[in-house]
Amino acid sequence: MQHLAGLARSVRTTLSAPDRGPTPAVAATLAVAPTMPPRDADAEMTAPATVLSSRRERLAAVPIYLVATFAGPDTDAALGRVAAAAGALQAESGAVAVQLRLKDAGTDARRALLARARGVLPIDTLLLVNDDLDAVFAPGGETLADGVHLGREDAAALSPRGVDATARTAAGLAAARARLGRGLLLGTSTRTLAELRTVLAAGADHVGFGAIAASVTKQDTRPAHLVELVRCLEEFPRVPIFPLGGLTPQNLGRVAAAGARRAAVGAGILAAPDPAAAARACLRALQGTG
Repeated sequence: MQHLAGLARSVRTTLSAPDRGPTPAVAATLAVAPTMPPRDADAEMTAPATVLSSRRERLAAVPIYLVATFAGPDTDAALGRVAAAAGALQAESGAVAVQLRLKDAGTDARRALLARARGVLPIDTLLLVNDDLDAVFAPGGETLADGVHLGREDAAALSPRGVDATARTAAGLAAARARLGRGLLLGTSTRTLAELRTVLAAGADHVGFGAIAASVTKQDTRPAHLVELVRCLEEFPRVPIFPLGGLTPQNLGRVAAAGARRAAVGAGILAAPDPAAAARACLRALQGTG
């Protein structure tokens, strides 16, 4: 822990290196992508309230972002566990976000799950859907979710034809941002500062950073280094960056020692015998009060 406590100080000198920004292929793609006007993601978090989306302000206040994976037929019981954890986080911190992951299902099933979740989660919950941009909207155009989280492959699948392979994720995020507009949330996954710069330029407003540890719900992840997390937090202190992957009350102190004030947690809360108690324990560990 002493090593981690000094981690932030040890990387500050590396942050003075020249900012290389996106690769030429990514920069060329973003120059013509169907996205919103140029943006400064970090500056937006301190813009006047009339400029900021209320969703972005609310997300910035979220310390624990719940990632809820639905893998079996008993979604009622799973939703009950999510609601218990979300209620505890709302009561303790005043802000909560939930991402619904329903793999191997179609858009209609995800829309139905979003509607059911709205009925059981705390009223102010920010509700996002994983990897399905279409599910954010009802067939008639009404908004069902507060945003979407697009992993690298799902973002790349949205890119226009002919985009260089190295720029497809950024192009897909730009296309997603164009469809969502400014008001809805767009998250993605990163593991380096270079990736973070690229996805923010493409239109993401928050990220999951990891994996920090082995995950029981997403086993195809690659590990991320805490030194990169420190670099990201140093350069973008106001962008909501949520370390994720295998986090529990027992290891959240690692990301807290690196300077993180937020984290995304899935099974570490929702697979616990008492999800509400686990949520409170995660919050204490992140805040250093446990």
